[in-house]
Amino acid sequence: MRANLQNPTHKFTFLLPLTALAFLLLVFTGIAQTPNTQLAEGRGVIRLRVRVKTGETTKGLSRKRFYLIRGTVAENKALLQATEERTAVSRDCYYRSLGASEALIRWLREGDCESVYCREIEAADLEGNNAVPEFQRALLSGEQELASRDLARKWLTVNLPENIRDGFYKARQRELQKLIRQAEDTSGSKVLSVMTDTRGTAYFTDLPLGTYVVSSLLPTENANSNIVWNCEVEVKPGDLANEKPYLISNVRERNVKCVGSEKPLPVCAPARQGGD
Repeated sequence: MRANLQNPTHKFTFLLPLTALAFLLLVFTGIAQTPNTQLAEGRGVIRLRVRVKTGETTKGLSRKRFYLIRGTVAENKALLQATEERTAVSRDCYYRSLGASEALIRWLREGDCESVYCREIEAADLEGNNAVPEFQRALLSGEQELASRDLARKWLTVNLPENIRDGFYKARQRELQKLIRQAEDTSGSKVLSVMTDTRGTAYFTDLPLGTYVVSSLLPTENANSNIVWNCEVEVKPGDLANEKPYLISNVRERNVKCVGSEKPLPVCAPARQGGD
């Protein structure tokens, strides 16, 4: 028995499976880690920080969508010219053309809303000096149909005319989809989008290295003006780790990388009365 234990051939036979197992583990580990290393080295992040100045006040631009288009400003020239030369219908003009009440227009403006779905309809919007006539009529119609004021209030938006409810939002979405299709046809790549948070911050993540255009595509209303942003930005190696903020504004200030093109909002008069 002792002779067998000291036999070199027996030792070699015993160690061979362990050597093979160790080799396989090394190969597997290398395969598992290589894609992750390449991904980290070949991808980047753009952290948007959007701030707008109105008079003496500067604040983060919240709940606004920005788009990322592959290519340079020169390569996307026709698209970007279309976004800046487009005659935009303002929210006020749209609703005044429908004969909407000033109370509804004010309610939408206070919440920076494109439709009635962007904020809660409260009791003060239904009764008192600040009541919105369109909401009152929809509530009354719902009460007659459902025989319950509580249910009528929950389903209030259903009883609003469609163009009052979300017509402005849908019109902008139709225009937006045309611009996105044009951008994708030009660049040959999918257009990415993000929405800013309450502080005006948003992230484009997991981006291939290269040159892009950050764009609002459609004008953003700010007080009495429309702002369109179209700026070139390059994603470089290391941007994933650093997450350097890309500052966007409507005024030229220190560290601002992208300044929007700002134009006054059109002045509109009511076209008709009724809101229906």
